[in-house]
Amino acid sequence: MTSHPAHHALVQEVRSWYICDYPALGKVVTRRRFGYFSRIQHTDYCDIHILEPFDPAEAPAFIADVRAFFGQRRVLIFTHGQAVDTRLSHALEQAGCARGAGNLYLAHVNTGLPPAAESGPGRIEPVTPGNLRDYSVAKLKGFAGSEEEPAPAAIETDMAIRRAELNAGGTFLIARVGDEAAAIIGFYEGPDRYIFNLATRAPFRHQGIARQLLSRVLADTYALNKRSLLINTDPADTPVQFYRRIGFVDEIYWMGKWLWEGSSSR
Repeated sequence: MTSHPAHHALVQEVRSWYICDYPALGKVVTRRRFGYFSRIQHTDYCDIHILEPFDPAEAPAFIADVRAFFGQRRVLIFTHGQAVDTRLSHALEQAGCARGAGNLYLAHVNTGLPPAAESGPGRIEPVTPGNLRDYSVAKLKGFAGSEEEPAPAAIETDMAIRRAELNAGGTFLIARVGDEAAAIIGFYEGPDRYIFNLATRAPFRHQGIARQLLSRVLADTYALNKRSLLINTDPADTPVQFYRRIGFVDEIYWMGKWLWEGSSSR
C-alpha cells in the first residue's frame, strides 16, 4: 500500500476542517461541552462534530444541548473515529438519533507515474453561476438515486452552499450527455486536492461517466504535482471498491454519521 508522505499531518488537517470557522463559506463553529456545533449561514444546514467521547449516560444532556442550540432544526452528528462511535452508538440510538452512512477518507498518492485521463460519453464543462442550478439538481438526484425533481427549497439550499464553496476556492465540473447534466464532481485545491462531491444520475450510471470525471481530475492532480487526491465515501457502499482498485488505498480518516430529526424526534 502506498502511504501518504505526510499521513499523520494530513489526518490532523482533515480533523481541523470540521472544528474551524470558514467565513467564505458562511460556516460558524461553536465549541460546546459535547463537541463542535456549526451552522452555515443563510441555509438550514447544521451539524455537530464529536471528537472525544462523552459518558454515554450524558446522552440526554447532549440532546438537551442540541435542542437549546439548534431549536427544532434537523442536525447531522458526526462521530470522529471508530472508538468514539462505538462508545456512543447505543446512547445515540436510545436518544432517537438514526445512523447514516459512514465517511471514509481515502488518498490516491502521487507516485510520479501520471495516469491518463480517460475518454467517455460525457462532455465536461466547468460550473459557472449560469449553470450552477444544473449542477445542484444533478447532484441531488444523483445522491438520492431518483429522478424525482428535488424540492425547490432543497435546490436553493444546495445552490447557496455551492456558491459559497465557489467563492472559497471550490471547483465544480458537470458531465453532460446531450443537453442533460448527467454527473458532477466538486473538489478543493491545496497541497492535496479533496473531492467532496461525485454523483451520477441513475439513468446515466454504468456508462463510465463518473470514471471519466474522476480520471480527468486525477490526471490533472498529477500534472499540477499535488501530493495526493483525497475522496470520501461510504465504506460499506460499492464505489469504495472501485476507488481502491484505481489507487485510492491510503486510509486517512473515518467518521460515523447520525441524524437528529429535531421536531420529529422524541
